[in-house]
Amino acid sequence: MNWIAIVVATIVAMVIGSIWYSNMGFGRSWQTLSGHVMGQGQQAGPLYALTALAALVEVIALSWFISTTGYRTGAGGAIIGLYVGLGFVATAMFSEVLFDGRPPRLYAINAGYQVFQAVVLGAIIGFVGSL
Repeated sequence: MNWIAIVVATIVAMVIGSIWYSNMGFGRSWQTLSGHVMGQGQQAGPLYALTALAALVEVIALSWFISTTGYRTGAGGAIIGLYVGLGFVATAMFSEVLFDGRPPRLYAINAGYQVFQAVVLGAIIGFVGSL
């Protein structure tokens, strides 16, 4: 495993999430559809720390997937990220739409984020792994 790629990808994951769920991204729609308001409720510090930890675990697992396939390019890593995002994450999240009665648009925002993030992280891991 390339720990430089893992650290960089973890930081990028946090940046992507910050932009995706900001008012520049899908933040307003997400707040409306989910019923949450940014800045209200739980303390932000522990939430961000746990999110960073989850991102680190995701990046390590994705790095392992990419290394077992033998891909050593950004494009190869991105493809593996796409497969992971669509094949595992988005499909697992879909049951929330079906069984929890969540709006399909909320699913599109959340699953779209996960798939996009997996593609970008895969590209980073593949590219940095090739250096």
